Amino acid sequence: MEEKILNFILECAKVQKLVPFSLIEEEFNLILDEALKSVITDALWDNDTISDVTIGTDGFTVTFFEN
Repeated sequence: MEEKILNFILECAKVQKLVPFSLIEEEFNLILDEALKSVITDALWDNDTISDVTIGTDGFTVTFFEN
């Protein structure tokens, strides 16, 4: 499940930097609490294509390295 969530966030982030929590919650029928947000952020940081990840009020802001 975690891998599906991460892939979903990465695909959304390619279109727009801010991936709203509500979009993730709706897609996977779950509630993102602070602990889960932290786990997802740590997992996103492990991706070699990502230069920055922040947890905002409304969602994850994901920045990719430029080629």
